[in-house]
Amino acid sequence: MKRILYFLIISLLLISCVKKQPQEVVILSVNDMHGHIENMPKLAYVADSLRNIYPQLIIVSAGDNRTGNAYNDKYPDHPNFPMINLMNEIGFDVTALGNHEFDDNIDGIRYFAKTAKFPIICANTFFTGYPDLKLPAFTIITRNINGKDVKVIMLGMIETSNDGRPSAHVKNMKDVDFVDASDLIRDYLYLKDSCDVFVLLSHCGMTKELDFAAEYPQFDLIIGGHSHDLCTEKLDDGVLYTQSKYYLKDATVTKLQVLDGKVTSKEAQVIDLNKINKVGEKIQKEIDYYYSREEFHQVIGHAATPFDDKNALGAFMADAQRYITKADIAMQNPGGVRFDNMHGGDIEIADIYNLDPFNNSLVICDMTGKQVEEFLAIASTKDKNLTHVSGITYTIDYIESSNGTGHFENAKAFVDGKPIDQDKVYKVTLNSYMASTWANGHCIAMNDSGVAANDAEFLYLKDHKDIDYQNVKRFECNVVKE
Repeated sequence: MKRILYFLIISLLLISCVKKQPQEVVILSVNDMHGHIENMPKLAYVADSLRNIYPQLIIVSAGDNRTGNAYNDKYPDHPNFPMINLMNEIGFDVTALGNHEFDDNIDGIRYFAKTAKFPIICANTFFTGYPDLKLPAFTIITRNINGKDVKVIMLGMIETSNDGRPSAHVKNMKDVDFVDASDLIRDYLYLKDSCDVFVLLSHCGMTKELDFAAEYPQFDLIIGGHSHDLCTEKLDDGVLYTQSKYYLKDATVTKLQVLDGKVTSKEAQVIDLNKINKVGEKIQKEIDYYYSREEFHQVIGHAATPFDDKNALGAFMADAQRYITKADIAMQNPGGVRFDNMHGGDIEIADIYNLDPFNNSLVICDMTGKQVEEFLAIASTKDKNLTHVSGITYTIDYIESSNGTGHFENAKAFVDGKPIDQDKVYKVTLNSYMASTWANGHCIAMNDSGVAANDAEFLYLKDHKDIDYQNVKRFECNVVKE
């Protein structure tokens, strides 16, 4: 009896000395893919490789899955089908709602939600006028790791930086209500108590997301998007923040160690997808099929030199819009210029669709010279960058505050090198996004021209056979520190 008792005590002591094995949660994340399916085969290879090591891999997107690639955005019958289909096949578990998910109107979001095999989450968007469409605020992902279930809760949020709405065309958000994420996030902190890992899957931009990380230590991880930054930062309170740039140039692998329902360690590593030289072959065949559409390869113009930066591309777009509408002035918001640069030589239809995927209608606004200058400051501040122009040049001040934020003011416009006439009424072409979002109350009248932006760009190229925008410079900015 003593012998049995002895071995029982020894066994219990040995069991108590065995170190508990943590569960490792591994997340592969991307954001702001913007329809750039050309790198999906590389992402598929990375995902498959990780799954061979971590069978319980979680794959997520922080929003803006569409808008920026004609082969995806203008797919026949169902725009965005290639991206949704590829995300399904790669095995995405969830995506946040991004502002550009609204670019194909409510029908586009409805189609996305119906076709995707994973949820689109967003806590601060309410489809009030569409009772058949409701996105969950969060999703619960359970993984069995080392014989134990680990519960991961992901909460979705979207930016509302455009006067209380996401940065999308107002016509595509009719009967949809939004609440600022800052005013709603506290309502969901209770979720921390019912999971092992609490994640904010956000499309609010790095500045705001880092504020969330500092204010809400309840989150183990914040995966961000919208601002197109590359970041893996662990804050002092332990919240890990990541964002993976844009256009599927990068992805991030995050590893979290969980023990007894708590995250004990975390780390993140960026993968440069452009340096991956292997692909998922099945996904590559699908990409080759999507890119085989001959109509997108039709040559419609020629550039004598490359477009070295956004200034050159924005100037080209503004020139095309002014030329077709016969206006005095044209303005193009920099957020609508989707390339940082573009090749010279032959220009194909796909190049224009990719440069300007929104294809907004063009609106003629009657503005006095004074209103032109005022609107330059308004538009540049709203879009957080200098407005591209045609028919004028301008100077402007950027007032930078001590906290790093700022705004534009004191715009001075010039026509043929002379100060613009403050009282003269000019015909100013704006795309409908700029007109409907920012121009109300800042012009005398506005009328739709009946011309779409892509048509203007096509016609301009047809009439100007060999364009050259090298070294274009139409504005100067003076930075003033408060």
